[in-house]
Amino acid sequence: MATISNLGVGSNLNLADLYDQLETAERGKLTAITKQQSTYNAQLSAYGKLQSSLQNLETATAALAKSSTYNSTSVSSTNTAFSAATTSDATVGNYTVNVKQLAKPQVLTTGSIASNSAQLGATTGGTRTITITQPGTKEPLKVTLSDADTSLTGIAKAINGANGNVTATVVKANDNDYRLMLTSKSTGTSSDMTVSVTGDDTLQGVIGYDSGSKTGALKVQTTSQNAKIVVNDVEIERSSNTISDALPGVTFTLKAQSTANENLEVTRATDASKKAITDWVSAYNTLQSTIASVTKYVAVDKDSATQSTANGALIGDSTVRSIQAQLRSQFTNVESGTFKIMAQLGITQDPVTGANGETGLLKVDDAKLTKALTDNPQGVTQYFVGDGKTTGFATQMDKTLNGMLSTSTSSSGAIKNATDGINSTLKTLSKRYDAMSNTIDATMARYKAQFTSLDTLVNKLNNTANYLNKQFSSSSS
Repeated sequence: MATISNLGVGSNLNLADLYDQLETAERGKLTAITKQQSTYNAQLSAYGKLQSSLQNLETATAALAKSSTYNSTSVSSTNTAFSAATTSDATVGNYTVNVKQLAKPQVLTTGSIASNSAQLGATTGGTRTITITQPGTKEPLKVTLSDADTSLTGIAKAINGANGNVTATVVKANDNDYRLMLTSKSTGTSSDMTVSVTGDDTLQGVIGYDSGSKTGALKVQTTSQNAKIVVNDVEIERSSNTISDALPGVTFTLKAQSTANENLEVTRATDASKKAITDWVSAYNTLQSTIASVTKYVAVDKDSATQSTANGALIGDSTVRSIQAQLRSQFTNVESGTFKIMAQLGITQDPVTGANGETGLLKVDDAKLTKALTDNPQGVTQYFVGDGKTTGFATQMDKTLNGMLSTSTSSSGAIKNATDGINSTLKTLSKRYDAMSNTIDATMARYKAQFTSLDTLVNKLNNTANYLNKQFSSSSS
């Protein structure tokens, strides 16, 4: 069969150009489908941006709906013997604090040993085990040594390599005077060390020690002790210099023994609350900007036959209008309590004057918001949180946003319904495109076969005409 470029060669007919023109006309039937696909894909992308902005707003709104957001505290006093950090669980107030003593770890040392590398244990040809027991640890530290490892350096290396709750150091006090120093990593009396050696009585006589009876070869270099702190005349004793369970929401870090009573002042902090509110305002304004972008309308000249390509993909979309209307309606709700409307907190909304006017963005009066948070944090909490179920601005808006973003099959939200509809339409368009493309391919194949047959027929007719002309010419002559 002749190729497309060879159509009409035998008949001298311009069939190849005619075939190309017919194919162009047929393929033009797909243009309407591809334009629709482009439109719906643009809408899907726009809904993706809208969904992202809604999710960011929901995250910020959920933070506003938590009581803990407004209960932040801070330490306003300056203290020297200790420092303190607070959480939202701390109670605002003043406390008298006196650090009686700091927690210390136990330190044990051997007597003077002439060499740090000489073997201290017996020559057994086997191994021995050093066991270090501390009441405050779950499992004792066990270290196995060969004969060659029983020097001070070998023992220290093995203990440190075991990564337990004890560190070992070889101290050179003078020439031919070395000491092994064992230090508990944990402070307090519950970390006192008992050191025993099994399988080598000789080494036991060098480093053995019983914390219970306080007997053995090792000496107590530093006696362990618990931390003691007096808060409002109540003495508190802990094994660590970090105490987090004395006062709810307060963590003490002890630095030194007090020379006098110090005052700890826990006050209400507004920074965290203010940040949560301003983050929410920013998220809301970002959503409004996103909506303005995806629904943008650009006016065209009166003589123009087409709309501007700069229009938003969701211009005039009913789902977007519904989302925006639902969120804006939240601002008209009047809450119970000291603060009834958001403007009383210093948060106001620009008026909406139309498609080309203000976009309803929020503004924050920092001074007014700070005053409300400082003077009446409970009132601010009541406004945003309410009862945490059905009342409270943030509580209600969070429920609304969760409904919009729901992907549940039983109660899918507005975004999922819209995108599901678009995806369904795109699947239908894809099937139509494939079906149309197959139909066009079949049509062009039929044209090609017909043109090839026509070319063959005309070529035969031309050959017959040429033969007859020659015969007529020959007869005439």
